[in-house]
Amino acid sequence: MDVLASVLIAFSLSIGAMSVTATPASATPSPHRIDGMRPDAPARAPFGPYAVGRETLRLTNPDVVNAVALETGQGPARYDRPMTLSLFYPARGPVEPSPMDSLLRDGTTRFQLLGQSAEGAPVADGGAGFPLIIISHGWPGNRFLLSHLAENLATKGYVVAALDHTDSTYDDQREAFCTLVHRPVDLHFALDTLAEMAADGAHPVLSRTSTGRVGVIGYSMGGYGVLAAQGGLLSPAALANVPEAFAEALTAYTTAADSPDPALEPDPRIAAMISIAPWGRQVGLWESAGLARIATPLMVVGGSEDDVSGYETGIRQIWKDCSGTDRALLTFDNARHNAAAPIGPPAEALTEHPEHGWLPYEHYADPVWDSTRMHNIMQHHATGFFDHYIRGQADAPDLAAAVEEEPILGTRFEFLAAGG
Repeated sequence: MDVLASVLIAFSLSIGAMSVTATPASATPSPHRIDGMRPDAPARAPFGPYAVGRETLRLTNPDVVNAVALETGQGPARYDRPMTLSLFYPARGPVEPSPMDSLLRDGTTRFQLLGQSAEGAPVADGGAGFPLIIISHGWPGNRFLLSHLAENLATKGYVVAALDHTDSTYDDQREAFCTLVHRPVDLHFALDTLAEMAADGAHPVLSRTSTGRVGVIGYSMGGYGVLAAQGGLLSPAALANVPEAFAEALTAYTTAADSPDPALEPDPRIAAMISIAPWGRQVGLWESAGLARIATPLMVVGGSEDDVSGYETGIRQIWKDCSGTDRALLTFDNARHNAAAPIGPPAEALTEHPEHGWLPYEHYADPVWDSTRMHNIMQHHATGFFDHYIRGQADAPDLAAAVEEEPILGTRFEFLAAGG
């Protein structure tokens, strides 16, 4: 078995294998709350002035590479790729929050989430338009995995589009090579389509959305995706360890390409990006020259004990390598791969799956950190970051100034300027 393939298999096992003692969930668990706010939450974490609405969109990206056909050797080489996303948006309040139906990490167990958002609530008056932020989940994951952050930003006047990446969700997960091919393509397609709908003016939410300066957030494989979508190129040496069909598809994603894939050309509308626990540097998928192409202001986030993406050779090295832009590194000391991104573990995650023989709990929880505490810290930093780089608010610090703020216990916030 080749090296990168074996690492990807290990990646799959590491984000699925569980080691906690099973605790029976109640017969009818209440919806899992995603809107926790601790009394010691940092200054910019608390909810903003807006109520939150929610809407599901189903889109189709025509005539794209069919990565599943590369995996199986069956089916058409190109196909029309479906995408489901949820919009979380500022709404006219008050609203009665409604639950979200989601799927557990085991791919079969249904459960509900409840936060601030109400399905179909009327959109608030937007003035010059609410800025757009796009969220990309991990592998596997779904559009609700970072819903705590999506709702929080929506209360502050952002329209947040949380994506479901086909072939990368809990109930349709394919090989990780498939998601390497599709992540940057999905991000650019989502932005292009939402911008077109905003310009058209017919959609009640998107007609009040501004797409001139956009933010993106990615977690794990989503962290890989946002880097690739904004110009980060892969190491050609890594393709020596990739199955031939995928290596051919990914060649245009590398620094050796005669002309990079258009999906990897930076979009000038993306003004700020957050990459949480980005995957790949620790196995040589990225190289310094490829990451140095990124010129978008960047916040990298990770746990110092990340056992999936790696910290010193992975997350922290990515932060160092992105030398073409101002960037910060937010470290949760002693946290693992789930630092700040996933919702906390729902009650249903405490029950061992009868067929899989493991607990979904560790897909969501960190062994050291309280989930709500991490969420509040992430909400604080994301708010300041986007308020400065997207909105240009005078009271929001740039990354260099944010480093000078009072440290949050248990975290480190470091800064490197472009060229450093």
